[in-house]
Amino acid sequence: MRRRQVRLPGRLADRLRPVRVRLTLLATALVSLALAVAAIILVLLIHQVLMRSAERETAARAHEIAGVVAEEGVTGLDGTALSLNGNVDIVQIVDASGHIRATSSDSSTAALAPGVPVGTESVVDGATTVPSGPEYRATVLGVSTPDGPMSIEVGVLERPIDWLVLIVGLMCCIVFPVIVIGMAVLTHYFVGRALAPVENVRRQVDQITGEGLHHRIPVPPTGDEIATLATTMNKMLDRIDTARTQQMRFVNDASHELNSPLTTLIGLLDLARVTGRPVTPDTVDAVMLPEAHRLQSMVADLLLLARADESGVPLRISDVDLDEVVSDEVARLEALGHDRIEVRIVAVRVRGDAEKLSRALRNIADNAARHTRDRLTFTMELSETGDEVSVTVADDGPGIADADKSRVVERFVRLDTARERMRGGSGLGLAIVAEIVRAHQGRVLIADAPGGGATIGFILPVAQWSDARPDDSAGVESS
Repeated sequence: MRRRQVRLPGRLADRLRPVRVRLTLLATALVSLALAVAAIILVLLIHQVLMRSAERETAARAHEIAGVVAEEGVTGLDGTALSLNGNVDIVQIVDASGHIRATSSDSSTAALAPGVPVGTESVVDGATTVPSGPEYRATVLGVSTPDGPMSIEVGVLERPIDWLVLIVGLMCCIVFPVIVIGMAVLTHYFVGRALAPVENVRRQVDQITGEGLHHRIPVPPTGDEIATLATTMNKMLDRIDTARTQQMRFVNDASHELNSPLTTLIGLLDLARVTGRPVTPDTVDAVMLPEAHRLQSMVADLLLLARADESGVPLRISDVDLDEVVSDEVARLEALGHDRIEVRIVAVRVRGDAEKLSRALRNIADNAARHTRDRLTFTMELSETGDEVSVTVADDGPGIADADKSRVVERFVRLDTARERMRGGSGLGLAIVAEIVRAHQGRVLIADAPGGGATIGFILPVAQWSDARPDDSAGVESS
C-alpha cells in the first residue's frame, strides 16, 4: 500500500520555514490546547461545585423541616419553615399517597418527585411540578410523623446554575482567544529578539569571503548559547583560515619544487632543439635522469600525503621484526659508501606494515646522511615498561634548533642553517615519516644528538594496537 505524501503549496511552505514562525505556531497551538482543556475543566468544576452547594442547602432545609414534622406533624409548621430564599426555590411535604400536604408554591399541582421510604434520602435531578415547567434539583427525605409517613421535598432551580455555567463558558470563549492572540504576538516578538543575535552571526559570516578569513565574529558577553555559537564559528573560521593558509603554502611549495626539475629537463631539451645537437648520454646520466627520478619521487610523495589526508596511510598489518628493518637499512647505507655507522639494536617484534616502516626509516636515514659529517648512529631501545620501542638515527651535523624541532615534520619545510635545498631532498621526507608513524599509533622523536648533531626517529607501541586511527596530537616529541 503506497502512502501519499502531503505537500504544502510553495508559498505556504516558504512562510512556515523560518524558525520564528514555527516556534510561534507551536507555542500558540500548545497554549490553545492548554486553555481549551482548562476551560472544559473549569466549566465542569464550576457546575459540580454549584450542584453540590445546592444539594447541601436543600438537604439542610429538608432535615430542618423533618425535625419539626417528626415531632408536631404538618400542623406544627409555621410560615418560616416553608419560606423561600436565594438557596431554596420550592418546599413540599408529600404523604405516602402522593398528595401534597404543604407547599411553598400555590401553583404546584404535582409533587417534585415520588416519595421515599422513611429514613431514606435521595437526590433527584430534573424534577418538575408541571409538564414543561422549570426543572429543579431536589432532595427527598422520608420521615415518620404523627400524621403518618411523609416525604420532605426541597428543590432549587437548575436554570440559574446552568446559565451561570454557560456565562463562564462564554467568557472563556471570549477571553481565552484574546490571551492566545496576545501570547502569539508576544512569542513572535520575543523569539525574534532572541534570534536576532543568530541572524547577526549569520549575516557577519555571510560577509566573510575567502580573502577575509582573518575577520572574526564579536562574541556577546551573555554567556548563553548565542555566545557559544559565536565562539564555535570563530574556531571554525580559525580552522578554515589555517587550512587555507597551509593549502596555499603547500600548493606554492609543491609548484616550486616540481618546477625546478621540470625547468632543468625542459631547458636541456630546448637547448638540443635550438642547437640541433642531441643530448649526450653523459648529460642524461648526470642531469636528466636524476632530475626525472627526483620529479617522480616528489609526485609519489605528494600522492601518498594526499591519500593520508583523505583517509590515512593504508597499511598491511603483520608481525614485523623491527631489528631486521634496521639491519637492512644499515646494509643499504654501507653499500652506498657510508663506512662510519654505529649500530645498537635489540630484537623487537611489532605489529605494523613492514614496507611503510622501512620507508619511514629510510627517509630518516637519508635525511641524516645528507647532513652528517662522517658518522651515523642507529639505536633501538625498549622502554622501561617494555610496551614501547624507539628507533633513532643520530648524525654529527649542525643539529636542529629547539624552535625548529616541531617544524621539520611539516611539508616543504627546510631550515635556514645547513639543511637547505642544495643538500637535496624535497622537504617531504620527514612529513611522510610523521604520517606513517601516526598511522602506526606512534610518535616522531626529534632531539639533540650527544656531542652535537640531531637525533631523529620514532617510538612505536610493542603491544597490539587497535584499528582506530590515532589523533593528530600524537605527532612530534622533541627534547
